[in-house]
Amino acid sequence: EPAAYVPIDIAHTHLERSARALADRYPGLEVLPVCADFTGHFDVPRSARPSRRRVIFFPGSTIGNFGPEAASELLRRFAVLGGPEVGLLIGVDLAKDASLLEPAYNDRQGITAAFNLNLLVRINRDLGADFPLNGFHHHAFYNQALGRIEMHLVCVHALTVKIGDVAVAFEAGETIRTECSYKYSLDQFQRLAATAGLQIKDVWTDQENRFSVQYLELG
Repeated sequence: EPAAYVPIDIAHTHLERSARALADRYPGLEVLPVCADFTGHFDVPRSARPSRRRVIFFPGSTIGNFGPEAASELLRRFAVLGGPEVGLLIGVDLAKDASLLEPAYNDRQGITAAFNLNLLVRINRDLGADFPLNGFHHHAFYNQALGRIEMHLVCVHALTVKIGDVAVAFEAGETIRTECSYKYSLDQFQRLAATAGLQIKDVWTDQENRFSVQYLELG
């Protein structure tokens, strides 16, 4: 019997549309959307009904897009946001062999490549750049030493790109690192959570231990 649901997203139109749909589907639930960057400061609205505690739901594997120090800081921010009775339900992608990870991020359908190259589409559109989309190709690999997948856009041949009034020269083979996705063993994530004062209370994984959903509270 949740007192309220507070969805948080930076995309205002999408957030409002989703909040209305949820409120219509669950008329007994108070839905209080907050348009904000979850890495920054924002206030959580009070619900009409009193609540005993806050449970933060952080699904997917977004925590992996933060380096270890930034991930620890984000977990600490969640702990403060949730208060002394905080609960955190979080998705964590687990460490796997490179032979599994690299094909997933270089999929044959080209879905990840299109996602990666869309960064150049957005830079061209939003910043007035002239990146040739056929001048770069997608490449992802597992950095074993750092425990992370790295996604890159690789320059096919030497070229110069203008971003507004700034000219940027690329050599053939030079890359733009666009994203990192850290993978954790269960022990590694337990140690990371501890740096934020959080203790893992329960863990659910698939049968092959490739992905986890973990429940944390203040230790």
